[in-house]
Amino acid sequence: MAAVTSLVWVTAGDLERSSQVWGVAGALAGVGALVVGLLQLRVSAAAAAVSVPSVRADGGAIAAGGNVRNAQARDTSPSAGGAPAPGAGPGISATGGAIAAGGDVDGSTAQRGV
Repeated sequence: MAAVTSLVWVTAGDLERSSQVWGVAGALAGVGALVVGLLQLRVSAAAAAVSVPSVRADGGAIAAGGNVRNAQARDTSPSAGGAPAPGAGPGISATGGAIAAGGDVDGSTAQRGV
């Protein structure tokens, strides 16, 4: 608050020096905005790097990290029996004509067999 009061006092009291004072104040505000912008970019990049899921699909399956709309998955290969092999790690995985998504699945069908 004191800085604003000082700027107003210099503007009203000394018109000759007020343009210089306001120029310095504008430069400081610009540097401050640049620092805030760079910090925001750094935080956004770190958040984006963390939120990427692993996605795996095989055997006529559909897997997506986001939403799936109106997809049709069908596996007509002969059944090997038993449970499908687990995925490579945590994330989104689909096998044997299935549909898996990290978001919504709307209007989609999945079939296994003929």
